[in-house]
Amino acid sequence: MTEVPFVERKFELDGGELVVCFFTPSKAPGGEFHCRYVIGWPKREVRRYACGLDGLQALMLAMRTVHTELIESDAYKAGRLTWCDRANLDLPPTWGEGSLYDPPPRP
Repeated sequence: MTEVPFVERKFELDGGELVVCFFTPSKAPGGEFHCRYVIGWPKREVRRYACGLDGLQALMLAMRTVHTELIESDAYKAGRLTWCDRANLDLPPTWGEGSLYDPPPRP
């Protein structure tokens, strides 16, 4: 059975796409929640998960972990990895900040 991602984001990378998928958080046997994610680099696929006290925390920590991995990549540091043609990848801890969220000027 193939699980469908809960949400995904497509980043621009070298004229193509880098797709990151997040799966629905689920309760683990120990009581914590896991949120699995996949980073689809062109030459490899990274599959990991983050843990949280509840599903929302697990999802946010997964997004934060992905953000860290992406901004530490050689592609990002070289300016080849963007989202909406911007360096701000709009994932925690920076989401909701910057020009994408500035209100338009009043007429």
